[in-house]
Amino acid sequence: MLYQVLKAFVKLGMHWYIPDLRTHQLDLAKYEAPSIIVSNHPNSFFDALVIAVHAPAEIRYLTRGDIFKHPLANWALRRLFMLPIYKKSDDSEYSVKNDFTYDECMRQFQAGKHILIFPEGRSHNLWHLQYLMQSGVTSLLQRAYRADIPVQVQPYVLNYNSFSDVPKAVSITALSPIDSTDFIDGHVVRAAEVIENTKDDLKANMAHKPLDPLEKSEKGLAWMRIPAKIGYYTQFWFYKLWRDYVRKKTEGTIFYDSLLFGALLLSYPVFVVLLSVIVGKLLGFWVGLFLFLFLPATSYCLAKCQKIKVETDLETKKVNYFSDVKATD
Repeated sequence: MLYQVLKAFVKLGMHWYIPDLRTHQLDLAKYEAPSIIVSNHPNSFFDALVIAVHAPAEIRYLTRGDIFKHPLANWALRRLFMLPIYKKSDDSEYSVKNDFTYDECMRQFQAGKHILIFPEGRSHNLWHLQYLMQSGVTSLLQRAYRADIPVQVQPYVLNYNSFSDVPKAVSITALSPIDSTDFIDGHVVRAAEVIENTKDDLKANMAHKPLDPLEKSEKGLAWMRIPAKIGYYTQFWFYKLWRDYVRKKTEGTIFYDSLLFGALLLSYPVFVVLLSVIVGKLLGFWVGLFLFLFLPATSYCLAKCQKIKVETDLETKKVNYFSDVKATD
């Protein structure tokens, strides 16, 4: 129940953040068996959110283990269906800790769940596929075979217009699943071959350049122009405060979209509710209710009417640790 509520909430928020959202071949991702979900990984945690809201099944997420170090973060992330995966550089006991995570993945597979892992390991805001790390997918495939769980590999391809501008154009394409049982030979699953086939599929379906936004219909947007102007003058300041703050804090890193979307998703509904309650107390219930509906409607029109920019810097590799960036304060 919690998963479905969170999924619906995130999907609703994306209508404002991604006014140009395109889906392709999602019917190929049937999830008829426990699955290892893989994808290119250009945009940090935001990639997982885009996949999650379009997958017709519950997903568990293998997430970088270093963010689980704090007990409160560990508790919260696990409640959000995330499991830690460690690199050798993250923890000296990475192998032992990963064994516990893989054991939990097998329990999830046996319960019919699906595991999302990004074989690239680290995201760098780039449009080409990076080297695929084989250890994680290989461990899942081998353990699933030993546990007699017939898993599939479900690939997706993601593309973005930009990693530094909002509103966004985003595309998600589902590819045909790969059945791991087709790669069993001599009581061994040929994991390297599965990964190589997955890599070839991803490369063949990636655009390797920013996503061009769809041409907007001036006629179709004509009725939105006035509400969009109202949204701009009444609420753009709220977005700008968060945008400038997050941009400063994430400069040179991959976390801009993830943190900005999260901040807006959590704070904007609170802003709307509080303002509507205050106005309702002062001017009456119906005025407050009108404002409660009017604010999101005008901000939605604003998002739909704004120009979607296309990234021009395609080669700068951004870091995925805040500690790698010098403080600007």
